[in-house]
Amino acid sequence: MNLDEIIEQHLDINNSSSQLAGSNTQASQGWEPNNLVLLESGYVNAGFLDDDSRIFTLAKVEYQIPSKLSAMVVSNNILFMAMETMHLLRIDLDKAHEVEDIEIPRKPSEGRIYKMFFDPTGRHLIITTETGDNYYLFSKWKKAKLLSRFKGIVIESIAWNRSTDRPMESSTREFLIGTRNGLIFEAELEPTAELFKKEERYFKQVYAMEPSMPICGLRMEQFPASLRKYVVVAVTPTRIYQFIGSVTPNNSSGIIGGSEDRALFENLFSKYGVKPEFSELPGDLRYSELHFFSPFQDLQYHGVAKSFAWLTGPGIYHGNLIFGSQNDSVIDMPQLLPYPATRLDLDATAVSEVPVAIALTEFHFILLYKERVRAVNQLNDQIVFDELIPLRPKEEVLGMSVDTTKNTFWIYTASSLFELVITKEDRDVWTLYLEKKQYDMALHYTKNAAQRDRVLTLQANHNFSQGLYMLSAKYYAQTAVPFEEVALKFVERDSRDALRSYLLAKLDKLRKGDITQKTIICTWLVEIYLSKLNQLEDQAASSAAESDVQNLQAEQGVLEDEFKGFLEANKMYLDKKTTYKLLSSHGRTEQLLFYATLIGDYERVISHWIQEKNYKNALEVLCKQESLDTYYRFSPVLMENAPYETVSAWMRQPNLNPRNLIPALLKYDHKSLEPGAQNQAIRYLSYVVMQLSNTDPAIHNYLLTLYATQPTQDESALLTFLATEGRAMHYNLDYALRICTQNNRIQSCVNIFSSMGHYGEAVDLALKHNDLELARINADKPEDDDMLRKTLWLKIARHVVKEKKDIKAAMEFLSNSDLLKIEDILPFFPDFVLIDDFKEEICKALEEYNIHIDELKTEMDEATKSAENIRIDVRELRSRFAIVASSERCTSCDYPLLTRQFYIFPCQHTFHADCLIKNLTPFLQARQLKRLVELEEQIQNEMQNQQKLMLMNGNHTLQPLTVANSTLNGVDPGATGGGLSHLPNQLIGQTGAAVMALGGAIGAGGKAMVNGGVAIATTAAGTAAGVFKDVIFAEGKEIGLGLGIGGPGGPGVGGGGAGLGGDDMAVVVPRLELLRDELDDLVASECLLCGDLMIKTIDQPFLSADEHELELSWGVQ
Repeated sequence: MNLDEIIEQHLDINNSSSQLAGSNTQASQGWEPNNLVLLESGYVNAGFLDDDSRIFTLAKVEYQIPSKLSAMVVSNNILFMAMETMHLLRIDLDKAHEVEDIEIPRKPSEGRIYKMFFDPTGRHLIITTETGDNYYLFSKWKKAKLLSRFKGIVIESIAWNRSTDRPMESSTREFLIGTRNGLIFEAELEPTAELFKKEERYFKQVYAMEPSMPICGLRMEQFPASLRKYVVVAVTPTRIYQFIGSVTPNNSSGIIGGSEDRALFENLFSKYGVKPEFSELPGDLRYSELHFFSPFQDLQYHGVAKSFAWLTGPGIYHGNLIFGSQNDSVIDMPQLLPYPATRLDLDATAVSEVPVAIALTEFHFILLYKERVRAVNQLNDQIVFDELIPLRPKEEVLGMSVDTTKNTFWIYTASSLFELVITKEDRDVWTLYLEKKQYDMALHYTKNAAQRDRVLTLQANHNFSQGLYMLSAKYYAQTAVPFEEVALKFVERDSRDALRSYLLAKLDKLRKGDITQKTIICTWLVEIYLSKLNQLEDQAASSAAESDVQNLQAEQGVLEDEFKGFLEANKMYLDKKTTYKLLSSHGRTEQLLFYATLIGDYERVISHWIQEKNYKNALEVLCKQESLDTYYRFSPVLMENAPYETVSAWMRQPNLNPRNLIPALLKYDHKSLEPGAQNQAIRYLSYVVMQLSNTDPAIHNYLLTLYATQPTQDESALLTFLATEGRAMHYNLDYALRICTQNNRIQSCVNIFSSMGHYGEAVDLALKHNDLELARINADKPEDDDMLRKTLWLKIARHVVKEKKDIKAAMEFLSNSDLLKIEDILPFFPDFVLIDDFKEEICKALEEYNIHIDELKTEMDEATKSAENIRIDVRELRSRFAIVASSERCTSCDYPLLTRQFYIFPCQHTFHADCLIKNLTPFLQARQLKRLVELEEQIQNEMQNQQKLMLMNGNHTLQPLTVANSTLNGVDPGATGGGLSHLPNQLIGQTGAAVMALGGAIGAGGKAMVNGGVAIATTAAGTAAGVFKDVIFAEGKEIGLGLGIGGPGGPGVGGGGAGLGGDDMAVVVPRLELLRDELDDLVASECLLCGDLMIKTIDQPFLSADEHELELSWGVQ
């Protein structure tokens, strides 16, 4: 039966052969195309087209063998050929043009080479002869060496150690040798370049067969789970042995390895006696072979063998190898494959022929006969390759060598080489497994989507025909069978569970853009889930057995969880209106609420719980969502029915606008509060005001209203609120006063009056209700207005005296105020009252007055003494003077000081007046500069006005200044010099000294004395204008220094400066003096170099920007 027949048979079972036969029609809903070869992508695939390429190809190697060939081995792409001339040819197949000729130290007459054994790494070669001489060749050697300790042993087989725990060693590792006489030896070879050192590290017998038979095949394998556990398989022509056990560490550290004293496998063989267990296949065949196959042949990551084949007389004994915890056998499912019959002649009867050699691949047996080579498939025992070997006349096949590392196969004769090339060995394996209905294995070996789809389709059909609907749904979902066809199959069989599984699998395979298809499938799945849930509920309700009920309920719980997971994963593909309708029609309230929560339809969920009067759940849902509008919508009904929980929910959402919650607060029933219970509206508004610092006047007014309208008479909460508001009041004062008055909140009204600054009304209201303490508190609030405080206290005193008519209480009240005295409240007393009640207070007041009078007298005496001290200081100041030499120079310009008006300071620094002003101007403030200019202008104007007045008086002319009968001519009456009073320069030239004003540096008051030609300057006003009140000469005569009025003999200013020469000067001079004094205070209050100005300008450079030329002049030429 071929593959097409198998497929047709499966399709006939399900009435679907017509759809796979080649129809080109498309599915009605556009799910998948309905072509001969269906794929998920909708395209026809060429995966079923026949591949004409051959799996097995026999090719002759174009190489001329120099002499007759006796043996050949290949491993790891290294090929060795042994010639009858005792020469070896070594060929690296990667460099086939390079052939090495290696000599064996042996004559051809001493016996021919029997066999060669090549390890998997391609480094170690052992040659055995028919006479028992054995040779060893390492990969780097140019000549083979005789193994003296192997003398007399004809080697039939070798089991190489494939362990990779010591990959860098050059030795062979421990390996086993099977001999012609049934002995098993363990040995290890290590190549050496030393002349007298042997390559055999050790050579020791570990087992002997009884009876003695040649060991034709020998293999060892290490258990993957235990590095110390091995299995050794040995075969003779008729028997197969298995030795399983642990090897012996070579030292106490546990390192695995053999030695001369104790072989590695000695412990493994020691537990088997002379008659171990074996399997026997009788026959008269005198030779045999044993082959293992491992899918991983890499030298670095070699895997354990998974199958074996043993050449026997009756046939090929083969099976799988399993390495577990067993200790008796690793062979699993052994089978005997008889040799295929061969027709020697056209008319002869076919007879079975024993092959010369065999080889094992993953899926085939390679059988080598004398004239032909065959390949038998392991899965169906069919010959898949049979070809004659192109031999010359009388040429015979000698054997076959397999490179297990590179998976190459070589056939050789005495003069020719042939390579059996295997390509795509697993190409058709999937069809064979499919024929055997091993679908999983077939799927494993599929090569393309078309093959995979065919396997899955047949597997799904097979399971469906067997009634395994859930399993078939799993595979149908992975195929390209039309969606409608599969769905109808399950609907017809009423297999809703399988249909649900199929729909879920198909849903996962749809593309992201298939929105419509996903919506349809998801809606269908919702209907299926709901029907199944209702079915389970009905079954549980009708079941009588308790165990059945529990099982059904458990199944229902699992299904509900699965349904919720489905809704959560596919909520975006479900139509909200349709899904709501389905859930409602099936009465699945819980699932409806879950779905509404998933899609964010919290309003529906909250409305449901409110209708159920389950306000707790409604609030839980409300808190989970973030829409503020939802809060505002449902808060009124929730506040009405669950005020505490609602307020708690509000407080957890700080983004709410409290103004929008006022309608909900109005729903709150304040009258239903139990005594001592907290008002929830006040609780929330207090939180908003205190914690969230809300400043909305509506909120503050409403909170104040709630406080004022409380049924209790206690105003402490309201007063606390008013006090907390402080000066930053966010409520309306007029509204607050009105609401407090309406609710008879007297203390609060008084507090509000006080906040409005109406302290009088506050005190009056407190007195009206006889609350003296409250009145006293508010009377003291205007702290910065003592007169108002006193007035308020007088109101309280009047109330106490006149209204209460309690004299003693009035006297006690008097002691509480520091503003009122006994005389302030006496007018309030009646005309006729006994003085006994306040006699002590009157006496006390009189005593206080006497004490106060004494204190005033003491202060007056101290003031008199201070005035006298000031007079003394003034007289002393008038005697202060400074001596200025004629050679003194200005500190600023370094010109002679007496050439112009100047200032001299106590620190002895001297400045011309204009130099001082010039240097000081940059550091004056704008206001000071402006005042300086004004003073200069005013002084100049005053001097001009003074000159005009003297000219208007007729003969009153300006007289020259006379000093010691000398007249100073040339004085310009109108000269003023930069706003300063003029000083004749002739005075300096005639007297040799200048009598100048010293300003603030000399002090106010003084006298000018001339002694010995040196002028000593003092002034009464200390001005910079050089106005001298008195000049006292050495003769002791005093003359008036000033402006003469009248003729030459007219009176002048004299008598110590106490008198004036005319009435006009009596008016003008004081104004001029004041201006000059202010000018001195502005420019000469301190020395320019020693005062605060020098400290403040310490960070300024010595040279300013406009003194660059001066800086350059200092340069060194």
